[in-house]
Amino acid sequence: MIPCGRDLSWTHCPDVTVTADNPRRLRYALFIAMEIQPVSKKFLTEVIAGSTDLSGVAATKLAGDIIEAMKGEIVSSGRFTIPDFGAFIVRETPKRTGLNPKTGEKVQIKAGATVRFKASPSLKTAALSGVKKSKRKAAKG
Repeated sequence: MIPCGRDLSWTHCPDVTVTADNPRRLRYALFIAMEIQPVSKKFLTEVIAGSTDLSGVAATKLAGDIIEAMKGEIVSSGRFTIPDFGAFIVRETPKRTGLNPKTGEKVQIKAGATVRFKASPSLKTAALSGVKKSKRKAAKG
């Protein structure tokens, strides 16, 4: 089983067994865990090690390789899409004029690029239902 949350136990979903051959449950486990804890390389390593028979070192290398593959794809094509999750898209920012907040004078800001994330419809639906559930829980408590 994949640990979930800061106490590394399944407190709200104890009957869910996550295995590498069940990607739907793995996605669900990742979604639930992301609500509780920020996603980091360490978190990805724990999820990979918990859902496969890989050692911690191998899981760390795999997590690093996944992140590097995502970066490489974003750099080469300008887009990286994960089905049922969303897409990372490179957007160019135009040259513009800004204001120095301290002096109030106009400053030229160079053109650049930024990476934006666009959530998939299924992720938006899941996030909305999670917000509604937490509001109902807060209203009861």
